Amino acid sequence: MGLLGKLLRAKPPAPPCAIHPDDRDLVRSEDVEWWNGLSLADCQALERKDSAHRLAEFRKLTETHGLPSSAAGEQVRFAFPTYYRTLEHRGDEKFFVGAPDAKLPCVLQSRVDRAMKKRLIDDRAVARASSFNALVRQLIHAGRI
Repeated sequence: MGLLGKLLRAKPPAPPCAIHPDDRDLVRSEDVEWWNGLSLADCQALERKDSAHRLAEFRKLTETHGLPSSAAGEQVRFAFPTYYRTLEHRGDEKFFVGAPDAKLPCVLQSRVDRAMKKRLIDDRAVARASSFNALVRQLIHAGRI
């Protein structure tokens, strides 16, 4: 296949994202449209970016602050957004979490990123909430994001 064929070839679309019944009130049609406009490569890039941020924080907590890996893992879990794409993935937790702290549907990633850029979500706001995801739910229900 020539260069033009490679450029024009359709990219695999983003995998479907299931929305848990408890999360339906969080999701707008624009969120689903954004997700459906992504390619599989776009989704993989988002996942790599999130993993890199979490890994850097985990290493800082364990190497610089001397936390045991279990405590560092729990802190990272609550200080960064976590997302699910399937209903099984939503319930897959290593730590006990309450309903507000549960993983968010991956279709919300764009809104969460925009809220962080607008500084609606910062370290101080997350510290006052039980988790990053709980803060996101609170801000969505308040109509702020």
